[in-house]
Amino acid sequence: MDIYCLASSSSGNAFVIKNSDTNLLLEAGLEYKELVHKLNHIGIRLSQVKAVAISHEHGDHAKAAVRLSKLMPVIGSYLTLSAIRNLESRYPLNEWQKAIIGSFRLTPFYVDHDVIGACGYIIEDLPAKEKLLFITDTKLVRYDFSKTRFDYVMIECNHVYDYAIKDKFLRRKAITHMSLDATKEALSKMNLSKTKAIYLIHLSDTNSDEERMIREVRELTGRPTYACLKDGGCHG
Repeated sequence: MDIYCLASSSSGNAFVIKNSDTNLLLEAGLEYKELVHKLNHIGIRLSQVKAVAISHEHGDHAKAAVRLSKLMPVIGSYLTLSAIRNLESRYPLNEWQKAIIGSFRLTPFYVDHDVIGACGYIIEDLPAKEKLLFITDTKLVRYDFSKTRFDYVMIECNHVYDYAIKDKFLRRKAITHMSLDATKEALSKMNLSKTKAIYLIHLSDTNSDEERMIREVRELTGRPTYACLKDGGCHG
């Protein structure tokens, strides 16, 4: 499984998960033309993307969803897809309902955000027998994943709590997005024995500390750790 970050921040999020025969887009939080440009930059044409899975309806995760729905299925919870008007090709899922997209299998699970129906995904690369945990825009990880061994983890690490809490305007984000401490707590409860890489996603534009986040998560887990960057790519 190959993982590409096209954009990751409070301004917009989009990722590509790729295996031997399937390209899957995770999140569509960019303007359509920018998304196409970034896909082309990594050598993928939009026509080669099988589907897009979104976590919830906020613009930084679903901005291009309506335009993309003219070309491919948009996957999400029933509540999320109902909240986005004018979607053409829809693939609504119940929690824990499995969906086969090419040679990937997706399983959504609910997360605790400020909209109902927001979800994360377990994504399985069936030919490679690899598993990815994708979780963002939540204040915590509500489920016990200690019995599932993930090859890759993409997890929100939005802010350093001390930074965000000082700014009154940003306190809402501080309680609806995972802080560094919350991310570390969630990871400490997971079985990371076969994890090849941890990707920290959705870093705040103003209240994150990229180097500290990478360092502390790497020290905690002993696993290669990368921060997904606002304009695409990863650092770590």
